[in-house]
Amino acid sequence: MPKILLVDDVDLFLELERSYLDGLGYDLVTASSGEEALKRLEKIAPDLLLLDYYMPGMDGDEVCRLIRKSQRWRHLPILMVTAAGKPEEVQRCLDAGCDDYICKPVNKQELQEKVQRLLGAIKRRTAERVAVQLPVQMREGERLHVASTRDLSTTGVRLKSSAPLGENTTVEIKLELPDGKPLELYGKIKRAPKQPEDGCGVYFLHPDPASKERIDRLLRQKKAEQRAQTGVDPQLNQRMLTLEEECAKLRAAQDEANLRIGELEQENLEFANQLVQVEEVNNNLTNLYIASSRLHSTLDREETLEIIKEVVINFVGAEKFAVYLYNKSSSRLSFETGEGFDEDDIFPEVSLGNGVLGKTAKSGENYFQDGPLNEGSDDLLHPIVAIPLIIQGQMIGVLAIYRLFIQKEQLASIDYQLFSMLGEHAATALFSSSLYARSERKRQTYQGFVDLLLK
Repeated sequence: MPKILLVDDVDLFLELERSYLDGLGYDLVTASSGEEALKRLEKIAPDLLLLDYYMPGMDGDEVCRLIRKSQRWRHLPILMVTAAGKPEEVQRCLDAGCDDYICKPVNKQELQEKVQRLLGAIKRRTAERVAVQLPVQMREGERLHVASTRDLSTTGVRLKSSAPLGENTTVEIKLELPDGKPLELYGKIKRAPKQPEDGCGVYFLHPDPASKERIDRLLRQKKAEQRAQTGVDPQLNQRMLTLEEECAKLRAAQDEANLRIGELEQENLEFANQLVQVEEVNNNLTNLYIASSRLHSTLDREETLEIIKEVVINFVGAEKFAVYLYNKSSSRLSFETGEGFDEDDIFPEVSLGNGVLGKTAKSGENYFQDGPLNEGSDDLLHPIVAIPLIIQGQMIGVLAIYRLFIQKEQLASIDYQLFSMLGEHAATALFSSSLYARSERKRQTYQGFVDLLLK
């Protein structure tokens, strides 16, 4: 049974990773820091390491570099989990020696496929390759190589290069496509040539859908050209090209359907989450159930606020956000906690009806900015998303999102449901912790009176 070591400082995210990989025949072991993972590495002897990039103390890239210095662990498959997916961050992950990376919020199917591929359960070569000759610029660290493609697919490429390249070398590839617009991808050398003329096999790391579509379109055109050169009847060739285009559309539709199935599965489990009131986290439930269970497992106000932050970062994919609480006596919203702000940021108290924040608090309705969200907002009164925190008709605050991680350029249909349900659970948890704090203060006061009377 393959053993996987999951490393993340957020317990909530470890539970999510466990739920995604549980029942697939893996022995799952966890560590809550890079230091702990290094100490336990020899004893655990994992077959794969799922490593968070951002951690207090020692970051994931530093852990990865230290592991790669060991002869025993030089070839241990490492899958890095990064929150933002920014190019410079991805480059640091790859430079550290990881085999692949995945972005938060993590997609269940993508995580399972990457884990299976790194463990060797999926054949490396699953997509059709077509003979294509294209000029390529390939960067390996500070070295720049000129190469050319020998064959190409949507998942990888075979390159002819005079420069010797070792297996597991991470490279940046720039393909000069016929349309004049270069295509830039990250790649990993997986089949180093015995002779330079043999060509090296490279698989693409985390290619986005637009890049896959451009490659797929090029491959269809090249196959049509090759058929024409072999004397295939032009009408038959055109019919085959049309069929291939239809197949490509069907594959895209299938991918969309698979994604929607995952979303529906998540939606169903989130609705089930409304009915289930248990404290024990069930690994088979979806991420929101795990998040809500954590939220309702404590009556400590500060801990509740910290869990809300964990949920917003790891499940919503927010890079910059704030929680504002409503003060009845002043009829204003006041900043309580948040993430992604500068130390010198000043948070004004917000009156009801003032800006997006004030209007959301006054109306009690969710606010979602129209159009692309990738630019975010630096205006504290105008977040891109604002969710009122309401319980029993009473507004207690507002969750404001100012910027999402780079891979979340716009909201999907499931996100609207996620935001609404998160607002409900956050409001309930904050209300419960406030009630508990007040009752605890009263208990202590009464206990003080009793103690005085008994003296």
